[in-house]
Amino acid sequence: MIYHYHPGFGVSESEKQDIANPAIKAIDAQRQAIKTRLNRLYKQQTKCKPGIKKDGTLRANSKHRRIAAEIAAAEAELARLKDERDQLPERVDVGTLSDYRSFQAIDNEGKNLFDVVTSSVWNARCQLIDWLEPVYAKDSDRVDLLYAILNCHGWIRSDGRWVVVRLEPLQQPARRAAQEQLCRKLTGLGARIPGGKWLRIEVGDAPL
Repeated sequence: MIYHYHPGFGVSESEKQDIANPAIKAIDAQRQAIKTRLNRLYKQQTKCKPGIKKDGTLRANSKHRRIAAEIAAAEAELARLKDERDQLPERVDVGTLSDYRSFQAIDNEGKNLFDVVTSSVWNARCQLIDWLEPVYAKDSDRVDLLYAILNCHGWIRSDGRWVVVRLEPLQQPARRAAQEQLCRKLTGLGARIPGGKWLRIEVGDAPL
């Protein structure tokens, strides 16, 4: 009654094959790095004064001029990257990219079937526990009793009309009485196997 099966999944190519343009992400990362560098240059520029010669002209190699040149170059690169980004589509088909594989759609049919079977097993377990309630009073022990019954050794005999399953009896009298009552309940359902034979479940000390 306990299952450890993990259903597999079939895959097929998805109709939707577009993604956010990775080139835009790369450009945005470059722009952010330049903006961070620019903020640092702006702060440096405010802390240094323009170098002035004795004749009042600006020094060509002063720190202030060097920082100003770096700022101008960074601002120009930032503007260029913005223009380049604006020309790119927001989303692209993965088929146009060399390092991307096509998206695969997952077929859940196998999992759905497994879920149906699992739910059926769970419902059957709950029903069997409910049938034990009138014949076994210990609520906390009823689930354990059910698994003890399901794990019993036994024998099977088949004839022209019946398939008979005989289980070894449980040792404790209260448990054995509940086991017998549950087997009678199951036999009373009138179950038939695919070949048309009737199914009978009973408790006994010896092979059939």
